[in-house]
Amino acid sequence: MNIRSLAAHSALKRVVLIGAAGGMVAGMMMAIVEMLYGWASDGHTFWDAPMAIWAWVGGRNHFGVPGDHVGPIILGLGGHMMNSMVVGIAFAAMAMGLVGVLRRVKKLNPIALDLGPVMLGVAYGLAFWAVMRYGILPLRRDREAHLFTQAIVSPQWVWWLAHAVLGMTAGVVFDLARRLLGRA
Repeated sequence: MNIRSLAAHSALKRVVLIGAAGGMVAGMMMAIVEMLYGWASDGHTFWDAPMAIWAWVGGRNHFGVPGDHVGPIILGLGGHMMNSMVVGIAFAAMAMGLVGVLRRVKKLNPIALDLGPVMLGVAYGLAFWAVMRYGILPLRRDREAHLFTQAIVSPQWVWWLAHAVLGMTAGVVFDLARRLLGRA
């Protein structure tokens, strides 16, 4: 293996590891927003969001009283973490590219190098929700319409906020990793 391919392999490995870790943390932060909304609001439960994730996959009968749906809650949380890791890896690749571009800018304020990934993360999280809301979720219209668009789990503003938090967290984790590892 030559030096160039070794460096590319190392950079890819770094993106995957940082992205997966960042995606896990970001996914947890997003889940906290959704789950706290359920806990704080009348007519919702702390477990509605993870149940809804699995109900979208397995059917509406997997959503209801949390005590009767422990399996769907666990599967929803697991599916959400898996998806968050994949989304985090894609984000880390984009953020790596952004940092590379920002480093080439002459007279760049160092704060821009720190804030760039965070701002990209917020935009990425919001764009990701738009793709989910209008592209992916409608593929199961019978389940999506009831759970995600009619405030059965939470109102739309909570979903938008949760995804902004997801992206912001991914950006912060990426930035921290970049600082800790040197030139991530």
